[in-house]
Amino acid sequence: MRIRLCMAGLLLVAGCTGEIGERTGDGTTKTPLPPPVNIPPVNIACTHVGLGKDYQVGPEKEFETIGDVPFESLAAGDTVRIFWRPEAYHEKLMIGGQGTAEQPIRVCGVPGPRGELPVIDGEDATTRPELDFPFDGHQVRGLVAVGHKHDDDYELDPTHIVIEGFEIRNASPPYRFTDKSGNVVPYADNAAGIYVERGHHVTIRGCEVHENANGLFIGTAGGDILTRDVLIESNYIHDNGSLDSYNQHNVYNEASNVIYQFNRFGRTRGDNGNNIKERSAGVVIRYNWIEDGAHLIDLVDAQEAPDLIDLPSFHETFIYGNVLLRTGYQPSMIHYGGDSGQTEYYRKGTLHFFANTVFVRNEAYEDYNRSAVFEASTNDEQIRAVNNVFASTLEPTDIRAVTFMGDRDDVAAGLLFLAGNWVTKGWSAFDPVPGPKVIGKVDGLDSSIVGTELPFSSVDSHDYRPLNGAALIGAGAALDGLPTIDFQYVVHQKATPRNDGSTITIGAFGL
Repeated sequence: MRIRLCMAGLLLVAGCTGEIGERTGDGTTKTPLPPPVNIPPVNIACTHVGLGKDYQVGPEKEFETIGDVPFESLAAGDTVRIFWRPEAYHEKLMIGGQGTAEQPIRVCGVPGPRGELPVIDGEDATTRPELDFPFDGHQVRGLVAVGHKHDDDYELDPTHIVIEGFEIRNASPPYRFTDKSGNVVPYADNAAGIYVERGHHVTIRGCEVHENANGLFIGTAGGDILTRDVLIESNYIHDNGSLDSYNQHNVYNEASNVIYQFNRFGRTRGDNGNNIKERSAGVVIRYNWIEDGAHLIDLVDAQEAPDLIDLPSFHETFIYGNVLLRTGYQPSMIHYGGDSGQTEYYRKGTLHFFANTVFVRNEAYEDYNRSAVFEASTNDEQIRAVNNVFASTLEPTDIRAVTFMGDRDDVAAGLLFLAGNWVTKGWSAFDPVPGPKVIGKVDGLDSSIVGTELPFSSVDSHDYRPLNGAALIGAGAALDGLPTIDFQYVVHQKATPRNDGSTITIGAFGL
Protein backbone atom coordinates (compact mmCIF):
# COMPACT_ATOMS: atom_id res chain seq x y z
CA MET A 1 0.00 0.00 0.00
CA ARG A 2 1.28 3.45 -0.83
CA ILE A 3 0.78 5.61 2.25
CA ARG A 4 -0.86 8.96 1.89
CA LEU A 5 -0.47 10.77 5.17
CA CYS A 6 -2.65 13.79 5.77
CA MET A 7 -3.57 15.18 9.13
CA ALA A 8 -7.14 16.38 9.10
CA GLY A 9 -8.03 17.71 12.51
CA LEU A 10 -4.55 17.16 13.95
CA LEU A 11 -2.25 19.21 11.76
CA LEU A 12 -3.01 22.69 10.59
CA VAL A 13 -2.17 22.27 6.92
CA ALA A 14 -4.25 23.36 4.00
CA GLY A 15 -3.82 20.62 1.41
CA CYS A 16 -1.47 18.30 -0.41
CA THR A 17 -0.50 20.52 -3.34
CA GLY A 18 0.31 24.15 -3.99
CA GLU A 19 3.07 26.62 -4.69
CA ILE A 20 4.61 29.13 -2.34
CA GLY A 21 2.12 31.86 -1.68
CA GLU A 22 -0.68 30.22 -3.69
CA ARG A 23 -4.00 31.92 -2.97
CA THR A 24 -7.10 29.97 -2.03
CA GLY A 25 -10.65 30.92 -2.91
CA ASP A 26 -11.13 32.96 0.25
CA GLY A 27 -7.99 35.00 -0.39
CA THR A 28 -5.82 33.37 2.27
CA THR A 29 -2.38 32.01 1.58
CA LYS A 30 -1.97 28.25 1.36
CA THR A 31 1.32 26.71 2.48
CA PRO A 32 2.70 24.22 -0.06
CA LEU A 33 3.53 20.63 0.69
CA PRO A 34 6.64 18.95 -0.69
CA PRO A 35 6.61 17.78 -4.30
CA PRO A 36 6.33 14.02 -4.84
CA VAL A 37 9.32 11.81 -5.43
CA ASN A 38 9.16 10.64 -9.01
CA ILE A 39 11.70 7.80 -9.01
CA PRO A 40 14.12 6.28 -6.52
CA PRO A 41 17.79 7.12 -7.05
CA VAL A 42 19.60 5.23 -9.77
CA ASN A 43 23.24 4.81 -10.67
CA ILE A 44 24.54 7.96 -12.27
CA ALA A 45 25.37 7.57 -15.93
CA CYS A 46 27.85 10.29 -16.81
CA THR A 47 26.95 10.39 -20.47
CA HIS A 48 26.49 13.38 -22.72
CA VAL A 49 22.83 13.72 -23.68
CA GLY A 50 22.47 17.49 -24.13
CA LEU A 51 22.51 19.45 -27.35
CA GLY A 52 25.64 21.34 -26.34
CA LYS A 53 29.30 20.39 -26.30
CA ASP A 54 30.73 17.27 -24.69
CA TYR A 55 33.90 18.26 -22.80
CA GLN A 56 35.87 15.13 -21.83
CA VAL A 57 38.59 15.51 -19.20
CA GLY A 58 41.22 12.99 -18.21
CA PRO A 59 43.98 10.74 -19.48
CA GLU A 60 44.01 10.53 -23.28
CA LYS A 61 40.97 12.81 -23.53
CA GLU A 62 40.58 16.08 -25.39
CA PHE A 63 41.22 18.01 -22.17
CA GLU A 64 43.94 16.64 -19.91
CA THR A 65 43.06 18.80 -16.90
CA ILE A 66 39.94 20.46 -15.52
CA GLY A 67 41.62 23.83 -15.98
CA ASP A 68 41.76 23.26 -19.74
CA VAL A 69 37.95 23.43 -19.96
CA PRO A 70 36.42 26.87 -20.61
CA PHE A 71 34.03 26.74 -17.63
CA GLU A 72 33.43 30.47 -17.98
CA SER A 73 31.73 29.77 -21.34
CA LEU A 74 29.48 26.79 -20.49
CA ALA A 75 25.95 27.04 -21.84
CA ALA A 76 22.70 25.09 -21.89
CA GLY A 77 23.15 21.48 -22.94
CA ASP A 78 26.91 21.37 -22.25
CA THR A 79 28.39 18.44 -20.32
CA VAL A 80 31.78 18.35 -18.66
CA ARG A 81 32.72 14.70 -18.10
CA ILE A 82 35.68 14.24 -15.77
CA PHE A 83 37.09 10.72 -15.95
CA TRP A 84 38.51 8.89 -12.97
CA ARG A 85 42.27 8.55 -12.74
CA PRO A 86 44.39 7.08 -9.94
CA GLU A 87 45.61 10.49 -8.79
CA ALA A 88 43.28 13.26 -7.64
CA TYR A 89 42.51 16.39 -9.64
CA HIS A 90 43.96 19.22 -7.54
CA GLU A 91 41.95 21.89 -9.34
CA LYS A 92 39.19 24.36 -8.55
CA LEU A 93 35.94 24.79 -10.49
CA MET A 94 33.61 27.75 -11.00
CA ILE A 95 30.30 26.98 -12.71
CA GLY A 96 27.96 29.70 -13.95
CA GLY A 97 25.88 29.98 -17.07
CA GLN A 98 22.24 29.40 -17.81
CA GLY A 99 20.93 25.91 -18.47
CA THR A 100 17.30 24.88 -18.82
CA ALA A 101 15.25 22.05 -17.34
CA GLU A 102 15.62 20.11 -20.59
CA GLN A 103 19.21 21.22 -21.28
CA PRO A 104 21.04 21.69 -17.97
CA ILE A 105 24.71 22.53 -17.58
CA ARG A 106 26.07 19.27 -16.23
CA VAL A 107 29.43 18.51 -14.61
CA CYS A 108 29.76 14.82 -13.81
CA GLY A 109 32.34 12.20 -12.90
CA VAL A 110 32.96 9.04 -14.89
CA PRO A 111 33.85 6.35 -12.34
CA GLY A 112 36.83 4.03 -12.42
CA PRO A 113 36.79 0.30 -13.10
CA ARG A 114 35.66 -0.55 -9.56
CA GLY A 115 33.26 2.35 -9.26
CA GLU A 116 35.82 4.80 -7.88
CA LEU A 117 34.66 8.39 -8.06
CA PRO A 118 36.99 10.97 -9.61
CA VAL A 119 38.56 12.96 -6.77
CA ILE A 120 38.62 16.76 -6.70
CA ASP A 121 41.06 17.73 -3.95
CA GLY A 122 41.50 21.23 -2.56
CA GLU A 123 45.03 20.69 -1.25
CA ASP A 124 47.43 22.67 -3.46
CA ALA A 125 44.68 23.09 -6.05
CA THR A 126 45.20 25.34 -9.05
CA THR A 127 42.74 27.78 -10.61
CA ARG A 128 42.13 28.43 -14.29
CA PRO A 129 43.04 32.12 -14.81
CA GLU A 130 40.02 32.75 -17.05
CA LEU A 131 37.44 31.63 -14.49
CA ASP A 132 34.89 34.37 -13.84
CA PHE A 133 34.03 34.33 -10.13
CA PRO A 134 31.26 36.53 -8.67
CA PHE A 135 34.09 38.45 -7.01
CA ASP A 136 37.68 37.32 -6.86
CA GLY A 137 37.41 37.37 -3.08
CA HIS A 138 35.03 34.42 -3.33
CA GLN A 139 37.83 32.13 -4.47
CA VAL A 140 38.70 31.27 -0.86
CA ARG A 141 35.12 30.15 -0.13
CA GLY A 142 35.00 26.87 -2.00
CA LEU A 143 36.58 24.18 -4.11
CA VAL A 144 33.62 23.61 -6.47
CA ALA A 145 31.76 26.90 -6.81
CA VAL A 146 28.45 27.79 -8.43
CA GLY A 147 27.68 31.46 -8.84
CA HIS A 148 27.00 34.53 -10.88
CA LYS A 149 29.76 35.27 -13.34
CA HIS A 150 31.00 38.75 -12.56
CA ASP A 151 30.97 39.86 -16.19
CA ASP A 152 27.33 38.75 -16.70
CA ASP A 153 24.45 41.15 -16.19
CA TYR A 154 23.81 41.36 -12.46
CA GLU A 155 20.28 40.00 -12.80
CA LEU A 156 21.45 36.93 -14.74
CA ASP A 157 21.50 33.99 -12.33
CA PRO A 158 23.09 30.60 -12.92
CA THR A 159 20.25 28.18 -13.64
CA HIS A 160 19.82 24.43 -13.96
CA ILE A 161 23.28 23.40 -12.80
CA VAL A 162 23.96 19.70 -12.08
CA ILE A 163 27.01 18.41 -10.17
CA GLU A 164 27.22 14.66 -9.71
CA GLY A 165 29.53 11.74 -9.20
CA PHE A 166 32.64 13.17 -7.49
CA GLU A 167 34.63 12.78 -4.32
CA ILE A 168 35.25 16.33 -3.08
CA ARG A 169 37.65 16.97 -0.22
CA ASN A 170 40.11 19.27 1.57
CA ALA A 171 38.59 22.73 1.04
CA SER A 172 39.64 23.75 4.50
CA PRO A 173 42.43 25.38 6.46
CA PRO A 174 45.32 24.70 6.74
CA TYR A 175 45.28 23.79 3.04
CA ARG A 176 46.18 26.40 0.44
CA PHE A 177 45.58 26.82 -3.27
CA THR A 178 46.83 28.91 -6.17
CA ASP A 179 44.26 31.51 -7.17
CA LYS A 180 43.54 32.76 -10.70
CA SER A 181 46.23 35.43 -10.37
CA GLY A 182 48.90 32.93 -9.41
CA ASN A 183 48.98 33.75 -5.69
CA VAL A 184 49.13 30.95 -3.12
CA VAL A 185 46.41 31.65 -0.53
CA PRO A 186 44.70 29.72 2.29
CA TYR A 187 41.08 28.67 2.26
CA ALA A 188 38.69 30.68 4.41
CA ASP A 189 37.65 29.24 7.76
CA ASN A 190 34.14 28.79 6.31
CA ALA A 191 35.21 27.33 2.97
CA ALA A 192 33.08 24.55 1.46
CA GLY A 193 33.61 21.55 -0.71
CA ILE A 194 30.68 22.81 -2.80
CA TYR A 195 29.93 26.53 -2.44
CA VAL A 196 26.84 28.00 -4.10
CA GLU A 197 26.98 31.79 -4.13
CA ARG A 198 23.64 31.93 -5.92
CA GLY A 199 21.66 29.97 -8.47
CA HIS A 200 18.31 28.49 -9.39
CA HIS A 201 17.66 24.77 -9.80
CA VAL A 202 20.96 23.45 -8.48
CA THR A 203 21.32 19.67 -8.15
CA ILE A 204 24.09 17.93 -6.16
CA ARG A 205 23.87 14.18 -6.63
CA GLY A 206 25.91 11.06 -5.97
CA CYS A 207 28.95 12.79 -4.47
CA GLU A 208 31.10 11.98 -1.47
CA VAL A 209 31.98 15.22 0.31
CA HIS A 210 34.35 15.12 3.27
CA GLU A 211 37.24 16.81 5.12
CA ASN A 212 36.08 20.32 4.21
CA ALA A 213 35.31 23.19 6.57
CA ASN A 214 31.69 23.05 5.38
CA GLY A 215 30.69 20.16 3.18
CA LEU A 216 28.05 22.16 1.32
CA PHE A 217 27.40 25.87 1.74
CA ILE A 218 24.45 27.10 -0.32
CA GLY A 219 23.07 30.63 -0.49
CA THR A 220 24.63 33.94 0.53
CA ALA A 221 21.87 36.57 0.43
CA GLY A 222 18.21 37.25 -0.27
CA GLY A 223 16.24 39.46 -2.59
CA ASP A 224 17.25 39.27 -6.23
CA ILE A 225 20.15 36.94 -5.51
CA LEU A 226 18.33 34.39 -3.34
CA THR A 227 19.25 30.83 -4.26
CA ARG A 228 16.16 28.79 -5.13
CA ASP A 229 15.24 25.17 -5.80
CA VAL A 230 18.08 22.98 -4.55
CA LEU A 231 18.10 19.17 -4.73
CA ILE A 232 20.63 17.30 -2.57
CA GLU A 233 20.31 13.62 -3.51
CA SER A 234 22.11 10.32 -2.91
CA ASN A 235 25.30 11.87 -1.50
CA TYR A 236 27.59 10.68 1.28
CA ILE A 237 28.50 13.74 3.35
CA HIS A 238 30.71 13.21 6.39
CA ASP A 239 33.63 14.46 8.48
CA ASN A 240 33.26 18.10 7.49
CA GLY A 241 33.63 20.87 10.06
CA SER A 242 36.35 22.26 12.25
CA LEU A 243 38.30 20.80 15.13
CA ASP A 244 38.37 24.27 16.73
CA SER A 245 34.86 25.63 16.12
CA TYR A 246 31.18 24.71 16.11
CA ASN A 247 30.46 27.14 13.26
CA GLN A 248 31.15 24.80 10.33
CA HIS A 249 28.88 21.93 9.40
CA ASN A 250 28.35 19.03 7.06
CA VAL A 251 25.74 21.18 5.30
CA TYR A 252 24.91 24.87 5.86
CA ASN A 253 22.22 26.47 3.69
CA GLU A 254 20.15 29.63 3.39
CA ALA A 255 17.94 29.38 0.31
CA SER A 256 14.37 28.72 -0.78
CA ASN A 257 13.04 25.23 -1.52
CA VAL A 258 15.72 22.76 -0.46
CA ILE A 259 15.06 19.03 -0.75
CA TYR A 260 17.26 16.33 0.77
CA GLN A 261 16.60 12.73 -0.22
CA PHE A 262 18.44 9.39 -0.17
CA ASN A 263 21.59 10.88 1.38
CA ARG A 264 23.88 9.37 3.97
CA PHE A 265 25.11 11.88 6.55
CA GLY A 266 27.96 10.67 8.74
CA ARG A 267 29.49 12.32 11.76
CA THR A 268 30.94 15.80 11.60
CA ARG A 269 34.67 16.36 12.02
CA GLY A 270 35.52 16.00 15.70
CA ASP A 271 31.75 15.85 16.38
CA ASN A 272 31.82 19.65 16.18
CA GLY A 273 29.22 21.52 14.21
CA ASN A 274 25.82 20.35 13.03
CA ASN A 275 25.09 17.68 10.50
CA ILE A 276 22.46 19.76 8.68
CA LYS A 277 22.09 23.46 9.49
CA GLU A 278 19.25 25.17 7.65
CA ARG A 279 18.23 28.81 7.52
CA SER A 280 16.18 28.13 4.37
CA ALA A 281 12.49 28.23 3.57
CA GLY A 282 10.76 25.22 2.05
CA VAL A 283 12.98 22.61 3.68
CA VAL A 284 12.11 18.95 3.02
CA ILE A 285 14.29 16.21 4.55
CA ARG A 286 13.08 12.76 3.49
CA TYR A 287 14.49 9.23 3.18
CA ASN A 288 17.96 10.00 4.58
CA TRP A 289 20.35 8.34 7.02
CA ILE A 290 21.59 10.98 9.50
CA GLU A 291 24.08 10.08 12.18
CA ASP A 292 25.30 12.35 14.97
CA GLY A 293 26.79 15.85 14.83
CA ALA A 294 26.11 18.51 17.45
CA HIS A 295 22.51 18.79 16.26
CA LEU A 296 21.56 16.29 13.61
CA ILE A 297 19.25 18.94 12.16
CA ASP A 298 19.34 22.62 13.12
CA LEU A 299 16.43 24.67 11.71
CA VAL A 300 16.91 28.31 12.63
CA ASP A 301 16.18 31.86 11.55
CA ALA A 302 17.37 33.47 8.33
CA GLN A 303 20.54 35.52 8.61
CA GLU A 304 21.65 36.93 5.24
CA ALA A 305 18.22 36.60 3.57
CA PRO A 306 15.72 38.01 6.09
CA ASP A 307 13.00 38.19 3.42
CA LEU A 308 12.70 34.41 3.72
CA ILE A 309 10.58 34.95 6.80
CA ASP A 310 7.80 36.34 4.58
CA LEU A 311 7.44 33.03 2.74
CA PRO A 312 4.78 30.68 4.14
CA SER A 313 7.17 27.78 3.53
CA PHE A 314 9.64 29.25 6.05
CA HIS A 315 7.13 28.35 8.75
CA GLU A 316 6.42 24.77 7.60
CA THR A 317 9.18 22.14 7.56
CA PHE A 318 8.80 18.48 6.61
CA ILE A 319 11.02 15.69 7.96
CA TYR A 320 9.89 12.17 7.12
CA GLY A 321 11.08 8.67 6.29
CA ASN A 322 14.52 9.19 7.84
CA VAL A 323 16.79 7.12 10.07
CA LEU A 324 18.18 9.40 12.81
CA LEU A 325 20.91 8.01 15.04
CA ARG A 326 22.47 9.46 18.18
CA THR A 327 25.48 7.79 19.76
CA GLY A 328 26.26 8.87 23.28
CA TYR A 329 25.70 12.21 24.94
CA GLN A 330 25.34 15.27 22.69
CA PRO A 331 22.97 18.26 22.34
CA SER A 332 19.39 17.84 21.14
CA MET A 333 19.00 15.94 17.90
CA ILE A 334 16.65 18.43 16.22
CA HIS A 335 16.56 22.13 17.02
CA TYR A 336 13.66 24.17 15.67
CA GLY A 337 13.33 27.94 16.02
CA GLY A 338 16.30 30.30 15.88
CA ASP A 339 19.72 31.11 17.26
CA SER A 340 20.18 34.86 16.76
CA GLY A 341 18.37 35.97 19.91
CA GLN A 342 15.96 38.04 17.78
CA THR A 343 12.94 35.86 18.44
CA GLU A 344 10.62 37.84 16.16
CA TYR A 345 12.49 36.27 13.20
CA TYR A 346 12.34 32.69 14.45
CA ARG A 347 10.49 29.86 12.65
CA LYS A 348 7.25 30.38 14.61
CA GLY A 349 5.57 27.61 12.66
CA THR A 350 5.18 23.85 12.50
CA LEU A 351 7.75 21.11 12.11
CA HIS A 352 6.00 18.09 10.61
CA PHE A 353 7.98 15.07 11.80
CA PHE A 354 6.51 11.74 10.75
CA ALA A 355 7.38 8.18 9.75
CA ASN A 356 10.95 8.47 11.05
CA THR A 357 13.02 5.97 13.03
CA VAL A 358 14.96 7.60 15.88
CA PHE A 359 17.48 5.48 17.79
CA VAL A 360 19.61 6.65 20.73
CA ARG A 361 22.55 4.50 21.82
CA ASN A 362 22.66 5.27 25.54
CA GLU A 363 24.40 2.18 26.91
CA ALA A 364 27.56 4.15 27.77
CA TYR A 365 25.78 6.98 29.61
CA GLU A 366 27.19 8.07 32.94
CA ASP A 367 25.12 9.70 35.65
CA TYR A 368 23.58 12.97 34.47
CA ASN A 369 24.31 12.28 30.82
CA ARG A 370 21.09 12.77 28.88
CA SER A 371 19.74 13.14 25.38
CA ALA A 372 16.82 15.05 23.91
CA VAL A 373 15.19 14.51 20.55
CA PHE A 374 13.72 17.98 20.08
CA GLU A 375 14.55 21.48 21.18
CA ALA A 376 12.25 24.40 20.37
CA SER A 377 13.34 27.98 20.84
CA THR A 378 10.01 29.46 21.98
CA ASN A 379 6.42 28.42 22.52
CA ASP A 380 5.63 29.83 19.09
CA GLU A 381 7.33 26.77 17.60
CA GLN A 382 5.27 23.58 17.47
CA ILE A 383 6.29 20.05 16.47
CA ARG A 384 3.83 17.45 15.22
CA ALA A 385 5.39 14.01 15.63
CA VAL A 386 3.34 11.19 14.16
CA ASN A 387 4.04 7.50 13.43
CA ASN A 388 7.68 7.59 14.51
CA VAL A 389 9.83 5.06 16.33
CA PHE A 390 11.61 6.59 19.35
CA ALA A 391 13.94 3.91 20.70
CA SER A 392 17.03 3.63 22.89
CA THR A 393 19.41 0.79 23.63
CA LEU A 394 18.56 0.80 27.34
CA GLU A 395 15.56 1.98 29.30
CA PRO A 396 16.47 5.49 30.51
CA THR A 397 16.49 6.47 34.18
CA ASP A 398 15.92 9.83 35.80
CA ILE A 399 19.65 10.55 36.03
CA ARG A 400 20.43 9.05 32.62
CA ALA A 401 17.44 10.44 30.82
CA VAL A 402 16.26 10.42 27.24
CA THR A 403 13.69 13.15 26.78
CA PHE A 404 11.45 14.40 24.03
CA MET A 405 12.01 18.11 24.71
CA GLY A 406 15.37 19.54 25.69
CA ASP A 407 16.28 22.95 27.01
CA ARG A 408 18.49 25.85 25.96
CA ASP A 409 19.81 28.33 28.49
CA ASP A 410 17.88 26.41 31.18
CA VAL A 411 14.49 26.95 29.51
CA ALA A 412 12.53 24.10 27.93
CA ALA A 413 10.09 25.64 25.46
CA GLY A 414 7.95 24.55 22.54
CA LEU A 415 4.74 22.65 21.88
CA LEU A 416 5.07 18.97 20.97
CA PHE A 417 2.10 16.91 19.81
CA LEU A 418 2.56 13.13 19.62
CA ALA A 419 0.32 10.59 17.89
CA GLY A 420 0.76 7.03 16.66
CA ASN A 421 4.35 6.61 17.92
CA TRP A 422 6.30 3.67 19.37
CA VAL A 423 8.46 4.66 22.38
CA THR A 424 10.97 2.75 24.52
CA LYS A 425 9.80 2.53 28.11
CA GLY A 426 11.27 5.23 30.33
CA TRP A 427 11.43 8.12 27.87
CA SER A 428 10.17 11.33 29.46
CA ALA A 429 8.56 14.50 28.15
CA PHE A 430 11.10 16.81 29.82
CA ASP A 431 14.24 16.35 31.90
CA PRO A 432 13.14 14.61 35.12
CA VAL A 433 16.00 16.20 37.08
CA PRO A 434 14.89 19.58 38.45
CA GLY A 435 16.70 22.56 36.99
CA PRO A 436 15.49 23.86 33.63
CA LYS A 437 12.40 26.03 33.65
CA VAL A 438 9.67 24.20 31.71
CA ILE A 439 7.38 26.52 29.78
CA GLY A 440 6.63 24.14 26.91
CA LYS A 441 4.05 21.39 26.63
CA VAL A 442 4.00 17.78 25.43
CA ASP A 443 0.67 16.18 24.49
CA GLY A 444 -0.01 12.59 23.47
CA LEU A 445 2.91 10.75 25.08
CA ASP A 446 0.53 8.62 27.16
CA SER A 447 -1.14 7.31 23.99
CA SER A 448 2.14 5.95 22.56
CA ILE A 449 2.87 2.26 22.20
CA VAL A 450 5.48 1.60 24.89
CA GLY A 451 8.00 -1.19 24.45
CA THR A 452 10.77 -2.80 26.49
CA GLU A 453 12.52 -4.68 23.67
CA LEU A 454 13.97 -3.08 20.54
CA PRO A 455 11.58 -3.64 17.62
CA PHE A 456 14.29 -3.76 14.92
CA SER A 457 15.44 -6.64 12.72
CA SER A 458 19.08 -6.28 13.81
CA VAL A 459 20.73 -3.40 15.66
CA ASP A 460 24.16 -4.99 15.23
CA SER A 461 23.69 -4.99 11.45
CA HIS A 462 22.14 -1.51 11.47
CA ASP A 463 18.92 -2.98 10.11
CA TYR A 464 16.13 -0.86 11.54
CA ARG A 465 13.31 -2.51 9.64
CA PRO A 466 10.53 -3.89 11.86
CA LEU A 467 11.23 -7.21 13.53
CA ASN A 468 8.74 -9.88 12.53
CA GLY A 469 5.74 -9.53 14.81
CA ALA A 470 6.86 -6.15 16.19
CA ALA A 471 4.18 -3.87 17.55
CA LEU A 472 5.13 -1.31 14.89
CA ILE A 473 3.46 -3.28 12.14
CA GLY A 474 0.06 -1.98 11.14
CA ALA A 475 -0.17 0.24 14.24
CA GLY A 476 0.26 3.68 12.70
CA ALA A 477 -2.36 6.40 12.99
CA ALA A 478 -4.70 7.02 10.06
CA LEU A 479 -3.81 10.53 8.96
CA ASP A 480 -4.70 13.10 6.37
CA GLY A 481 -2.93 16.20 4.99
CA LEU A 482 0.72 15.18 4.58
CA PRO A 483 2.71 13.99 1.58
CA THR A 484 2.71 10.48 0.23
CA ILE A 485 5.42 8.19 1.67
CA ASP A 486 6.62 6.45 -1.48
CA PHE A 487 10.04 5.10 -0.51
CA GLN A 488 12.25 3.86 2.30
CA TYR A 489 15.99 4.27 2.66
CA VAL A 490 18.32 1.47 1.57
CA VAL A 491 21.88 1.25 2.93
CA HIS A 492 23.43 3.31 1.52
CA GLN A 493 22.33 6.26 -0.65
CA LYS A 494 19.57 4.25 -2.30
CA ALA A 495 15.87 3.60 -1.83
CA THR A 496 13.19 1.06 -2.52
CA PRO A 497 9.43 1.58 -2.84
CA ARG A 498 7.73 1.33 0.54
CA ASN A 499 5.00 -1.24 1.11
CA ASP A 500 2.86 -1.34 4.23
CA GLY A 501 0.20 -3.81 3.20
CA SER A 502 -3.30 -2.77 4.16
CA THR A 503 -2.39 -0.71 7.26
CA ILE A 504 0.30 1.78 8.19
CA THR A 505 3.48 0.66 9.94
CA ILE A 506 5.21 2.97 12.41
CA GLY A 507 8.67 4.27 11.52
CA ALA A 508 10.80 4.80 8.42
CA PHE A 509 10.25 1.29 7.03
CA GLY A 510 7.27 -0.71 5.84
CA LEU A 511 7.02 -4.47 5.65
